[in-house]
Amino acid sequence: MAVVIGNTIGIYVNNVLIGCLTSNSFSSTNEEIPTTCKDNNGAYQFRPGSNTAEMPFEGNFDPASTYGLIDLLSVHKNRTRVGVKQYDTESGLYIVGYAYMPTLEWTGGLNEASVFTGTFKVDGEWDFGNT
Repeated sequence: MAVVIGNTIGIYVNNVLIGCLTSNSFSSTNEEIPTTCKDNNGAYQFRPGSNTAEMPFEGNFDPASTYGLIDLLSVHKNRTRVGVKQYDTESGLYIVGYAYMPTLEWTGGLNEASVFTGTFKVDGEWDFGNT
């Protein structure tokens, strides 16, 4: 069995890899619309509702990155809707959509790497596939 190592999974913004990421993930939630009635003995029933998805990430600040914190600051400050893709170069699996970045944080502790974290929140539908 071949296991994909996380090092091969990155987030791309408008088809450019975010440089020096140390962690990223994809999360999707289907909301629930309760449909429980009094006449079903209280057993919980629901229908699927809207879907929300996000791509949280973190990385080390490297000013030499082709696409990094400086670019992300611009996307965040200007509230820009961008194309995002989480892509695994090993397996070819990808998740794509358009997103805004509601959160972005930059920290620099004493004698530690300068780190940025943020979240892309998908606007509309997302899709997935394999190259």
